[in-house]
Amino acid sequence: MADLDDLKRKRDQLTAKIQQAEARQRATAKKAEDRVKVLVGAAVLYQQTQSTEKRAALLSLLDNFLTRPAERLAVLGEDGQGSNEFKRLITKI
Repeated sequence: MADLDDLKRKRDQLTAKIQQAEARQRATAKKAEDRVKVLVGAAVLYQQTQSTEKRAALLSLLDNFLTRPAERLAVLGEDGQGSNEFKRLITKI
């Protein structure tokens, strides 16, 4: 009976180790995905703010894309022409 209990304990420990390894793997993949999104976003932001027409097109795209009120406010600002942070970013470029 002790052998069976030991085996079950070892199984539970192995299951926990597997779950931890899978969680680490998911976290690593998420970080890599987030990095790609940030870099692509920076490239698009750079490309789309090189002229007034492109900037207007970007604002239109964002107006259609962003649905959550907090995100719209963060990016578009209250007037829909870009938040202070958005304007600061596009003037740095």
